[in-house]
Amino acid sequence: MTIDTRISHQIAAAAIGNALEWYDFAIYGYVAVTISKLFFPAAAGWAPLLATFGLFAVAYVIRPISGIMLGYYADRFGRKRLLVVAIVLMATGSAMIAVAPTYRTAGLAAPLIILVARLLQGISAGGEFSSATAFLVEHAPPPLRGFYGAWQFSGQGAAVLLSGIVGLLITRYFDVAQLESWGWRLPFVFGSVVGPIGLYLRLKLSETPAFLADRAHRERQTSIIDMLATCRWGVLIGLGLVLGGTAAFYVLFVFIPTYALTVLHLGASAAFVAPIVAGATVTICCPSMGYLSDWIGRRRMMAASVAAFVIITYPAFKWLQTAPRITTLALLELGFGVLFSAYAGSFSASIAELFPIHARATAMAAAYNIGVSLFGGGAPFIVAWLIARTGDPLAPAYYVMVALCLTLIAIAAMPLAGAASSRVAPGPSLGARQD
Repeated sequence: MTIDTRISHQIAAAAIGNALEWYDFAIYGYVAVTISKLFFPAAAGWAPLLATFGLFAVAYVIRPISGIMLGYYADRFGRKRLLVVAIVLMATGSAMIAVAPTYRTAGLAAPLIILVARLLQGISAGGEFSSATAFLVEHAPPPLRGFYGAWQFSGQGAAVLLSGIVGLLITRYFDVAQLESWGWRLPFVFGSVVGPIGLYLRLKLSETPAFLADRAHRERQTSIIDMLATCRWGVLIGLGLVLGGTAAFYVLFVFIPTYALTVLHLGASAAFVAPIVAGATVTICCPSMGYLSDWIGRRRMMAASVAAFVIITYPAFKWLQTAPRITTLALLELGFGVLFSAYAGSFSASIAELFPIHARATAMAAAYNIGVSLFGGGAPFIVAWLIARTGDPLAPAYYVMVALCLTLIAIAAMPLAGAASSRVAPGPSLGARQD
């Protein structure tokens, strides 16, 4: 495998910036228990935590519309310009949360500030995935699109790892009083500080040659409505591809620290073992899995990983209930991380290959953000509500399995999606190997 040095610098800068961006977005989920105590009126049971995850989900309500608009911006003006805008919005949201007054100080104004901050972060995240994915895949030589695209989720894995490490440090070295007084703010302060680093890296990026060539030969700019209409079949299949992976990511990696605290009663420090193990696994394994998908075919690799996920999820949660120990949690997160990497390593290039260059960021934003909003952003709230309502600690497993089964259907339809997209929205061929 030969990689041009100049391109490798572009990929490294994009991946690091991507990790810093998703860190800002993910850390909220890892301090949800503390935020629920500080930003909402005292109440018994799961009510404050559900309210906190409700604000977590709010960031996803705005993502489909904002994502499509930002994706259109990236298709019109370039992937680099959108990535710069996205990281500025994300860091601003983190800074707002870092300095937000608590409910005791400001009353209802406190959760409203968090709401505005999460909306800003939701707008940012709405455009991040599609533009970063298009940037990575369009910089890649044709035989290595899986490998290059996999750095998108490697960056997300690094964000989970970094979030877990920061969460572990603040819970280990601060007592409850310190944590609830000011310690919980430190992860967000860190996020607002590293934001300028990500911005600097993104300002150094070069626009993708594929986008520049496409724009030079483009006779006119297609409207958003026309883009989505001509790519409608690809958007539908892309949406199906998103559901299983996003449900697994948000339940098994983002919600699991809360699950370890409230259901398994493992303690604050132990809860962060999960994101550290899973994040490290995804960060390391995703690029190799993407490279493997370039050889054996993305459709085959995705189908195998999702089927394995469906089979092991229920027994894994059952084992966790019968042996609620840190070791058990770490082993399961390692296994989940490998399976997620096998799917995610193939995913970025696969969804990009469904769409022509001139509509790629817009169409990907529609598919990805609708899918994440339906099964990702609301996942912590939904599974927490299911556990509270039914008393069944295995509810998260059911949720993930349903989403994975929907993704299997989408994988089966992938060849049809590619054929339909090429008929109705011609664009430069990517030479994808899907089977």
